[in-house]
Amino acid sequence: MRSDFDLNLLKTLVILAEKKNLKKTGISLGLTESAVSKQLARLREHLDDELFVRVAGVLEPTDYTLSILPRVNIALTDIEDALIPISFNPQNYSGSINLALPDLVMEVFGLTLYETLQREFPNALIALHNWGEETENKILSGEINLGIHLLHPDRLNGLYQQRVCGDQLVIAIAGNHGVHDWQTVKHWPFIKQKNIGWNAQRFHFIKSLKELAVEIDYLHDIDTASLALKLMRSQRVGNVLPSLILGEELIRVQGAEFLDYEVVWTTCVRLTDRRSGLYQYLYKIILTLFIGQRREDISAKPAN
Repeated sequence: MRSDFDLNLLKTLVILAEKKNLKKTGISLGLTESAVSKQLARLREHLDDELFVRVAGVLEPTDYTLSILPRVNIALTDIEDALIPISFNPQNYSGSINLALPDLVMEVFGLTLYETLQREFPNALIALHNWGEETENKILSGEINLGIHLLHPDRLNGLYQQRVCGDQLVIAIAGNHGVHDWQTVKHWPFIKQKNIGWNAQRFHFIKSLKELAVEIDYLHDIDTASLALKLMRSQRVGNVLPSLILGEELIRVQGAEFLDYEVVWTTCVRLTDRRSGLYQYLYKIILTLFIGQRREDISAKPAN
């Protein structure tokens, strides 16, 4: 047999032996009768045997064909089995797990994510990192397994973003100051919070404010989420936050819904890793965490 033999032809051989008809074989394979005939010609050339002879209007396999069919079936089954992903067991995973997420998300439920990973991967070395300037490059190099962030149209080539859930950037305040509507809060000073990887969305939000002729007094320019949240609790200041992180401590400003800006949370992984068992398992954990948070947020909203 020649070294350039097309193994796909063996599938045709098996089905043709079963159907004994070119047209029926073509239907099973999604091919035309002519295409099956050409494949049979190639098989005959490769295997140096007639393979099938026409008897009473049907194609009967030759003795040679009958002799090789059992081994061909076994070989095709072995190939199919080899292409099935190996079952992933997180309990047995003993490598490292490095995740990156925005510091604001880390601040609000990083602990929940970390403890969930500890339970699911008892033998792994787990680390959570703030999303930084080099995070995308670190994902590409394999130093970070997975990132969590808002959907971004300009991620580096080689990165794959998979949707987790939809969300909105909303006007929010700290819950300890009580409930206030937009007519009050619009006069408060606001935090202009730098958050790497979010700035594009924030600029879009600011652009939408201008289009609506809404002015916000960005009095505080803060780089870290922890300081921004502390300032919100300490003083009456507003902030633009994803609704996903809101709860009792951080609440949505009523009457400011017309300013909501739609965004999408995604995982960010190296394109070549998107089908790995580790990534698929991590994605399910993140999906459960985020969707659960969304449900809590929805159930906490007052009825209209």
